[in-house]
Amino acid sequence: MTETRYTVTNTFSSTIASDLDFSPGEAMISMTTTIPVESLGNDAEVEVETGIIRRISELESTNSNKESVIEVYNKLVRHYLRNDEVSKAAETLEKALVFAQKAYGEKHPAVAPVLIELAFVNYTLSNYEQAKGYLEPALAIQEKAYGKVSEQAAFVVHKLGRIHEMLGSNDKAEAMYLRSVTTYQNTYSEDDSQIIIARNDLARMRRQRK
Repeated sequence: MTETRYTVTNTFSSTIASDLDFSPGEAMISMTTTIPVESLGNDAEVEVETGIIRRISELESTNSNKESVIEVYNKLVRHYLRNDEVSKAAETLEKALVFAQKAYGEKHPAVAPVLIELAFVNYTLSNYEQAKGYLEPALAIQEKAYGKVSEQAAFVVHKLGRIHEMLGSNDKAEAMYLRSVTTYQNTYSEDDSQIIIARNDLARMRRQRK
């Protein structure tokens, strides 16, 4: 999987939310599209799950490196998403969030990727208000760490636009899309893939409102 520039530390080395987008009207993309795995069978999958959970417990009980603990939480989340167990992924991310906030502090940049992934999983479950509730503090963290005019902030603003769209708040969605596009334009990033997506969303929203 390609490393994503939106991750602020080595924890959660590739965020789910940046690989599997918040796309209105689209079903969740299977994790097998980004992590090729062989079919293991039910017994083997249960064994994998048990092994990862055991490893998390071992690391936490020995006060191991916090990045290592969160990385193993990440593996468990991916395991659940690969097997379409989205609710279990959400529960695991909640535990990862508690750990990250305790280990780093609630407003540390390392917490933002966990909040973003929680937002994605809740978006997938159609829990749009909950998703918004995770993205808003993630945005505050990104803006404080990188500034309001940053790719990291623009990314979260764009996703907030999609959540507002799903909630039927089209005015807010359009404002978020415009803000995201404007922010991306001012970051002068060499990678224009995200700004293209944000521009397309803004244009689509404006067409719908005519």
